[in-house]
Amino acid sequence: MFFKCSKCQKELSLQPNIFEKAYMGHDTCLDCRPKHGGSREGAGRPSLGTTKKVSVTLPDDIWEKIEGAGNKSAFFRDLALKEFEK
Repeated sequence: MFFKCSKCQKELSLQPNIFEKAYMGHDTCLDCRPKHGGSREGAGRPSLGTTKKVSVTLPDDIWEKIEGAGNKSAFFRDLALKEFEK
């Protein structure tokens, strides 16, 4: 079977079973068709604020306790919010 993409003009010679599964009823090749996903307005988790990268030097025993508490970002975020919301 022969297929020509209406968008990129690619010409393909296909076996009948491949044509039926992937190209029958379409006018564009697989490369020119929209893919799943992509950014969409309003999609995703809402931002909590501005992200800034910082380095913190602490003794190893303190780091072990922080890492035992779970998510480090959440730990420092909660700590900062508690400190400045007093």
